[in-house]
Amino acid sequence: MITMEDNKNLEGQVQQNQEPENKPEEHEMTLEEAQTLLAQERAKNAKLQNDYNKTSSEAANYRKQLKAKQTAEEQEAEAKREAEEAKERHTKELEEKLAKIDAQKRYMAIGMSEEMAEEAATAELAGESDKVTELYKKFNNASIKAAQAEWQKSRPPVNAGQGEDGKEDPFLKGFNG
Repeated sequence: MITMEDNKNLEGQVQQNQEPENKPEEHEMTLEEAQTLLAQERAKNAKLQNDYNKTSSEAANYRKQLKAKQTAEEQEAEAKREAEEAKERHTKELEEKLAKIDAQKRYMAIGMSEEMAEEAATAELAGESDKVTELYKKFNNASIKAAQAEWQKSRPPVNAGQGEDGKEDPFLKGFNG
């Protein structure tokens, strides 16, 4: 006996068989079609490149026209501004050199060598206080060592048991025999 469920299944199968298959066949592209498509893409790219070149040249022409339309006053004002900026840069450079020379003279006045004074002045102007302190400690230690060496040279030799005439001390001779 056929049940309701079997009936529904049969109806579904019948409907599936009655539907025509409208699946499109896969179409493979031929060599001619591929070449045609490639030529079309190249033509599009060439057109876009031409449009880009045309737009770029128009923009350049507009810039030239704008510059030509600038009044003499605007050009003079721009030249004046550029000259003022150059003057300010030059003044700043000179001020920096002067500050470095002043700092270098200060360090040389306390006894630093020219090279060490220049290095300390450069570090001072750059805001490197640690380096300035390090150089000052180095200078201070060298100064102390030089002073100690000078003091050692200025001391008379120590006479230990011999007279100035180079003869042996008679007191010591009695002990030594």
